[in-house]
Amino acid sequence: MRGDLSVRSKPGAGSSFRFTATVDLVPPSQIPAAAAAASARATPGRPLHILCVEDNPYGRVVLNTILTELGHRADFVGTGEAAVEAAAGKEYDAVLMDVTLPGIDGLEATRRIRARIGAAVRVIGVSGRGSPEEAARARAAGMDDYLSKPLSPSTLARALRR
Repeated sequence: MRGDLSVRSKPGAGSSFRFTATVDLVPPSQIPAAAAAASARATPGRPLHILCVEDNPYGRVVLNTILTELGHRADFVGTGEAAVEAAAGKEYDAVLMDVTLPGIDGLEATRRIRARIGAAVRVIGVSGRGSPEEAARARAAGMDDYLSKPLSPSTLARALRR
Protein backbone atom coordinates (compact mmCIF):
# COMPACT_ATOMS: atom_id res chain seq x y z
CA MET A 1 0.00 0.00 0.00
CA ARG A 2 3.03 2.25 -0.37
CA GLY A 3 2.94 2.94 3.36
CA ASP A 4 4.66 2.34 6.64
CA LEU A 5 3.90 0.88 10.05
CA SER A 6 5.87 1.65 13.19
CA VAL A 7 5.46 0.71 16.83
CA ARG A 8 6.94 2.29 19.94
CA SER A 9 6.50 0.26 23.08
CA LYS A 10 7.49 0.95 26.66
CA PRO A 11 7.01 -1.88 29.18
CA GLY A 12 4.42 -0.90 31.76
CA ALA A 13 3.51 2.32 29.91
CA GLY A 14 1.88 1.14 26.69
CA SER A 15 2.46 1.24 22.97
CA SER A 16 2.05 3.77 20.18
CA PHE A 17 1.27 2.67 16.65
CA ARG A 18 1.69 4.76 13.52
CA PHE A 19 0.32 3.73 10.17
CA THR A 20 0.50 5.58 6.86
CA ALA A 21 -0.76 4.49 3.46
CA THR A 22 -1.12 6.06 0.07
CA VAL A 23 -4.49 5.30 -1.46
CA ASP A 24 -6.15 6.26 -4.70
CA LEU A 25 -9.47 8.10 -4.72
CA VAL A 26 -12.30 6.16 -6.28
CA PRO A 27 -14.94 8.07 -8.23
CA PRO A 28 -18.46 7.53 -6.81
CA SER A 29 -19.48 5.78 -10.03
CA GLN A 30 -16.98 2.99 -9.29
CA ILE A 31 -18.05 2.33 -5.69
CA PRO A 32 -19.72 -1.09 -5.46
CA ALA A 33 -23.48 -0.89 -4.96
CA ALA A 34 -23.32 -2.70 -1.58
CA ALA A 35 -20.82 -0.19 -0.20
CA ALA A 36 -22.90 2.74 -1.45
CA ALA A 37 -26.04 1.27 0.13
CA ALA A 38 -24.25 0.72 3.46
CA SER A 39 -23.02 4.31 3.41
CA ALA A 40 -26.53 5.59 2.75
CA ARG A 41 -27.91 3.52 5.63
CA ALA A 42 -25.29 4.98 8.00
CA THR A 43 -26.54 8.52 7.41
CA PRO A 44 -29.66 9.59 9.32
CA GLY A 45 -32.44 11.47 7.56
CA ARG A 46 -31.85 14.77 9.30
CA PRO A 47 -29.13 16.42 11.36
CA LEU A 48 -29.55 15.91 15.09
CA HIS A 49 -28.69 18.19 18.01
CA ILE A 50 -26.93 15.99 20.54
CA LEU A 51 -25.79 16.57 24.11
CA CYS A 52 -22.53 14.68 24.68
CA VAL A 53 -21.58 14.02 28.28
CA GLU A 54 -17.89 13.15 28.25
CA ASP A 55 -15.24 14.15 30.80
CA ASN A 56 -12.23 12.98 28.78
CA PRO A 57 -10.95 15.63 26.34
CA TYR A 58 -9.74 12.96 23.90
CA GLY A 59 -13.12 11.27 24.03
CA ARG A 60 -14.71 14.61 23.20
CA VAL A 61 -12.54 14.99 20.12
CA VAL A 62 -13.43 11.48 18.92
CA LEU A 63 -17.16 11.99 19.52
CA ASN A 64 -17.17 15.40 17.89
CA THR A 65 -15.33 14.06 14.84
CA ILE A 66 -17.72 11.13 14.40
CA LEU A 67 -20.84 13.23 14.97
CA THR A 68 -19.67 15.97 12.60
CA GLU A 69 -18.94 13.37 9.90
CA LEU A 70 -22.44 11.98 10.40
CA GLY A 71 -23.86 15.49 9.92
CA HIS A 72 -24.89 16.17 13.51
CA ARG A 73 -24.29 19.08 15.89
CA ALA A 74 -23.03 18.44 19.42
CA ASP A 75 -22.84 20.35 22.68
CA PHE A 76 -20.44 18.97 25.30
CA VAL A 77 -20.48 18.90 29.09
CA GLY A 78 -18.11 17.05 31.39
CA THR A 79 -20.12 16.10 34.48
CA GLY A 80 -23.36 14.37 35.33
CA GLU A 81 -24.61 17.47 37.12
CA ALA A 82 -24.00 19.63 34.04
CA ALA A 83 -25.76 17.01 31.90
CA VAL A 84 -28.93 17.20 34.00
CA GLU A 85 -28.99 21.00 33.77
CA ALA A 86 -28.24 21.07 30.03
CA ALA A 87 -30.84 18.43 29.19
CA ALA A 88 -33.51 20.24 31.19
CA GLY A 89 -32.64 23.64 29.73
CA LYS A 90 -32.48 22.89 26.02
CA GLU A 91 -34.17 20.60 23.52
CA TYR A 92 -31.88 17.82 22.32
CA ASP A 93 -32.64 14.95 19.99
CA ALA A 94 -30.38 12.64 21.98
CA VAL A 95 -27.93 12.49 24.87
CA LEU A 96 -24.72 10.46 24.59
CA MET A 97 -24.00 9.73 28.25
CA ASP A 98 -20.63 8.47 29.44
CA VAL A 99 -21.41 6.09 32.29
CA THR A 100 -18.26 6.84 34.30
CA LEU A 101 -18.14 10.53 35.25
CA PRO A 102 -16.80 12.66 38.09
CA GLY A 103 -19.45 13.57 40.68
CA ILE A 104 -22.67 11.78 39.88
CA ASP A 105 -22.16 9.02 37.33
CA GLY A 106 -24.02 8.64 34.04
CA LEU A 107 -26.56 6.26 35.52
CA GLU A 108 -27.62 8.72 38.22
CA ALA A 109 -27.55 11.61 35.75
CA THR A 110 -29.92 9.62 33.50
CA ARG A 111 -32.28 8.96 36.42
CA ARG A 112 -32.35 12.70 37.18
CA ILE A 113 -32.92 13.61 33.54
CA ARG A 114 -35.82 11.16 33.39
CA ALA A 115 -37.25 12.63 36.63
CA ARG A 116 -37.10 16.16 35.20
CA ILE A 117 -38.10 15.73 31.56
CA GLY A 118 -39.33 12.15 31.28
CA ALA A 119 -38.78 10.34 28.00
CA ALA A 120 -38.60 13.54 25.94
CA VAL A 121 -35.01 12.76 24.90
CA ARG A 122 -33.29 9.55 23.92
CA VAL A 123 -30.35 8.70 26.24
CA ILE A 124 -27.60 6.47 24.89
CA GLY A 125 -25.09 5.17 27.41
CA VAL A 126 -21.43 4.94 26.41
CA SER A 127 -18.93 2.94 28.44
CA GLY A 128 -15.71 0.99 28.31
CA ARG A 129 -17.53 -1.73 30.23
CA GLY A 130 -19.37 -3.89 27.74
CA SER A 131 -20.80 -6.65 29.89
CA PRO A 132 -24.48 -7.61 29.70
CA GLU A 133 -24.81 -6.74 33.41
CA GLU A 134 -23.58 -3.20 32.79
CA ALA A 135 -25.99 -2.82 29.86
CA ALA A 136 -28.85 -4.03 32.07
CA ARG A 137 -27.93 -1.50 34.78
CA ALA A 138 -27.92 1.25 32.15
CA ARG A 139 -31.37 0.31 30.89
CA ALA A 140 -32.68 0.06 34.45
CA ALA A 141 -31.44 3.63 35.04
CA GLY A 142 -33.49 4.81 32.04
CA MET A 143 -31.01 4.64 29.15
CA ASP A 144 -32.55 3.71 25.81
CA ASP A 145 -29.41 2.12 24.43
CA TYR A 146 -25.92 1.16 25.60
CA LEU A 147 -22.77 1.26 23.46
CA SER A 148 -19.31 -0.01 24.34
CA LYS A 149 -16.15 1.96 23.65
CA PRO A 150 -14.41 2.31 21.35
CA LEU A 151 -17.33 3.62 19.31
CA SER A 152 -17.48 3.00 15.61
CA PRO A 153 -19.23 5.55 13.41
CA SER A 154 -21.59 2.91 12.00
CA THR A 155 -22.58 1.63 15.47
CA LEU A 156 -23.24 5.16 16.68
CA ALA A 157 -25.20 6.02 13.52
CA ARG A 158 -27.44 2.95 14.01
CA ALA A 159 -28.07 3.86 17.66
CA LEU A 160 -29.00 7.43 16.70
CA ARG A 161 -31.40 6.20 14.02
CA ARG A 162 -33.31 3.97 16.44
